[in-house]
Amino acid sequence: MKRILLAGVLATLAAQGAGVHAQAAPRDFPYPIKAGLSAIVKISGGDDQRATVRVGNGPEQLLGSFDNDAIDQMESVDIDHDGYRDLVLGQSGGSTQLIARLFLYRPASGAFQEIRHPDPASPCRGFINPVIDDKQALIRVGCRYGAASNGTEEYVLRPDGTAHATTWTTQAQFGLENEPAELTYRFREDGAIARIDIEGEGSPLEGGTVPVGKLDLYDTPDVNDRPAMTAAEGEHLDVVALRPRDWLQVRYTSKTAGEVLKWIRYGDLRVDKHQLAVPAPQGGLALELADTLADWNGEDGGLFMLSVANTGDAPAALKAPRVWLLLTSAQGDRIVHPLYQRDGDTLHPANPLGFARDPVVWAPDEDGKPAYLVNDNGYGSVPFLPALAPGKYRAAAVLTDPGNLAQPIVSNDIGFDYPLPKRPPAAQ
Repeated sequence: MKRILLAGVLATLAAQGAGVHAQAAPRDFPYPIKAGLSAIVKISGGDDQRATVRVGNGPEQLLGSFDNDAIDQMESVDIDHDGYRDLVLGQSGGSTQLIARLFLYRPASGAFQEIRHPDPASPCRGFINPVIDDKQALIRVGCRYGAASNGTEEYVLRPDGTAHATTWTTQAQFGLENEPAELTYRFREDGAIARIDIEGEGSPLEGGTVPVGKLDLYDTPDVNDRPAMTAAEGEHLDVVALRPRDWLQVRYTSKTAGEVLKWIRYGDLRVDKHQLAVPAPQGGLALELADTLADWNGEDGGLFMLSVANTGDAPAALKAPRVWLLLTSAQGDRIVHPLYQRDGDTLHPANPLGFARDPVVWAPDEDGKPAYLVNDNGYGSVPFLPALAPGKYRAAAVLTDPGNLAQPIVSNDIGFDYPLPKRPPAAQ
C-alpha cells in the first residue's frame, strides 16, 4: 500500500495560509494526470467552498462543494490502476483525521467521477484517512474516535466507479461486559452483510457458537415476542445485524426450516435461563429479593431490594458480580434482563451484603424515552425492566460472577403486575 502525497501542493497550501477555515480568495494548484497531460485544481469560496478542475485547455469542471473547513490536503494517485492519476481532496479541520473525497479521471470522456462512500452508517462514516493500494483497486479507511473506539473499512473499486465494502472493523459494548467486543463485518459480493464476527473478552458469542443449553430465537427484536424456535448448545450462528438494547440478528440453519433469519437477546447468551432453578443458592451464597413490587403503599413499596448472604463457614469472595433479572410471563416465557455490575467484595458468614435498596422511578432513559429506572450505585440509572406487555409476571434476581462462580445464584421469585406505578424521581 502507498499514498502518493503531493508535497509541493501541500507546501503551497500552507504557504498561502490555508488553516482550519477556508480562504475566500481562489487558489490554483497543479495536478499531474499523466506524462504530457496535466490539470489545474481551483479551490474558491469561503463558507461555501467549490473545487473545480481544468484538464489541459479544456473547460472548467465542477468537482463539488465543500463546507468551510479548509481543503488542506491533496493526493494524486491512480486509484483504479488505469494508468491515469486520480484526485483526492481532503479536509483535516486541524485534526489528525482527514475527511477525503475521491475523484476518478475518466480518460474516455475527460471528465471526473466522484467515488461515493456507500454507507454513512459505517464505522468511519466516510473516507477517513484513505490509503490506496498500489497493486489493486482497493481503498482502505481508518478512523479513531477515542481510546477504545476506532474503525477500519476496506472497499474494492468496481469498473463503474462504485466502492463495495469487503470488511469493516469496530467495537461494541454489550450489556454488562467489562470490555468492548471487537466486531468484524464481512460482506457478500452483492453488498449484503455475510456475517459479523464478534470476538474478544466482551464477546457474548465468540466464534458464533451457542454457549447455552437452549437458546431462544425470535421472529422480531421484541421482548414480548414468543420464541419461534430454539438453537442447541454448540450449534453455529452467523450474526448479521445488531440492534440497540442488545438484540442480535442471526442466520441459523434449521434442520427443518433450512436457513432462516432470527433474533436473539444478549442476556440469553450469558445466562442459561432454561436451566435455572428458582431459588438456586450456590457454594453457601444465597440471594434474597424483597417482595416490594406488588404493593407500593407500604414503607418499602416500589423499592428494589436485593441482598446476598453467606450461609457457609468461611468467607467467600465476589470478584466482578453482575446482577440480572429473570422475568417469567403468565405464559411461562422467560426473559433475562441485565441490570448492572457491582464492585467485588468478601462476604463473611452471618453478614449479608446489601446489593440494592433503590426506588423504581419513571423517568427519561439515556435515549430520552420514559422508562422504569433504578440507581446504578451512584453512576447513573439503568432500565429496571424492558418494555413488557401488560400482564402478570414473576421476577427473580440472578447473580453471576464470570470466572469465579461456577453457576449463577438465583433468588426467590416475587410477583408483580405490569405496568408498575409511574412514580417520578424524588425532588433534588
